[in-house]
Amino acid sequence: MKNPDGEMKDPDGERSDLDGERSDTDDHIRRDYAGLVAGTWDLWRDNTADWEDRFFFLDILREYGEPVLDVGCGTGRLILDFLAQGIDVDGVDNSAEMLAVCREKGYKSGLNPLLYQQNMETLDLPRRYRTILVPSSSFQLLTEADAAPAALLRFTAHLQPGGALIMPFSFDWREGEPLDTGWQPLFDKIRPKDGARVRSWTHEWVEPDCQLWHAEQRFEVELGGEIIAREEHRRSPEGRWYSQDQVRRLYQQAGLIDIRLFQGFTRASAADDDRLFCALGVKP
Repeated sequence: MKNPDGEMKDPDGERSDLDGERSDTDDHIRRDYAGLVAGTWDLWRDNTADWEDRFFFLDILREYGEPVLDVGCGTGRLILDFLAQGIDVDGVDNSAEMLAVCREKGYKSGLNPLLYQQNMETLDLPRRYRTILVPSSSFQLLTEADAAPAALLRFTAHLQPGGALIMPFSFDWREGEPLDTGWQPLFDKIRPKDGARVRSWTHEWVEPDCQLWHAEQRFEVELGGEIIAREEHRRSPEGRWYSQDQVRRLYQQAGLIDIRLFQGFTRASAADDDRLFCALGVKP
């Protein structure tokens, strides 16, 4: 939070509920990608046109072809961009609110994205694809032990022979680094549609033995000097990280071949200590 002088205040400080919508009790803490998480997703990320993964994924799909499936398409960062370029691409996400934002953005841009609301581990779509991409950390949000292998099998089932699956993996924690970040400011921005000031804070902690990370996020919306909304979200666990060997095994167990690991969003081979790498596998 910020005081009138513009300095951040501790989000654990005194707060009051608005219209009974939110309290500090666990029953009122949201765990899904909805509410202000979905509503401020694009505000937080701002202009993503020059993100490295955009160009990397374009390069991959040009090699392996269309149609393309964007898994975890969210508010449409990639699918709407690719549709505008004439690429045959569908999208899937498990968040109804994120998909609603995507549809609205598409409508305003004269685009009509084909979107599905499904979970990765039970994916069942009518088409088969030449390229399946799972951007950001979407795949790592599967935290149950059996969910990741199930999702890989569903991805493989939705590939055409010779088609490719490409996913990034982020490994942010290293031995000796803090296990708990404490509360940190995430963003403080003006919402264009109404001029409201939106602030958010995040708190993350890790369980190295389980390769899991957890996250909490708080939001505050101020308009005309009044706090008009507050939300608190908790995803515990939020995600699972993987070693490069673990990713190779997942791909192999799903029946993928020609597995390659890339350094970040480049075509260079991944180094053992890379915190970000992309894994590509081909369906026989």
